[in-house]
Amino acid sequence: MRLSTKGKYALIAMAYIARKEISTKVSVSEISSNLGISQPYLEQLFMKLRKAKLVNAVRGASGGFSLNRHAKNIRIHDIMEAVDENFAVVSNENRLETIDSPEPFEQILTEKFWEQFSSQVYLFLHNISLEDVASDSMEPCQAVPNFEKA
Repeated sequence: MRLSTKGKYALIAMAYIARKEISTKVSVSEISSNLGISQPYLEQLFMKLRKAKLVNAVRGASGGFSLNRHAKNIRIHDIMEAVDENFAVVSNENRLETIDSPEPFEQILTEKFWEQFSSQVYLFLHNISLEDVASDSMEPCQAVPNFEKA
């Protein structure tokens, strides 16, 4: 399981917008130049974020993107899902394929582990809001001593 640039850049761009005044419209070119992310790539991501109703788009000279709702009401899971990130280690599709053939007991046991792992990742992403990220209110992970608060 690995976070792709889609998820990473979508979260960075959304945090950038969240740090602005609520009524402020932010252009893709501003985000691109300030964060060093390709403008065409950002445009693709924002199409997905808009389709998921996470951002509003306004065309024109004073246009740009703004959050569709307050950052405290946008879950990180929503952003990842909008840009097609999937953190599930096991899927129901894999299970349906193996129903006809018996699985070794060890495979069944480890699948339960991966189900729990996927569940914990889902809960983690669902419990953190965009506001938590954008306001830098998250504490460093105690299990990873090299990560320091910015």
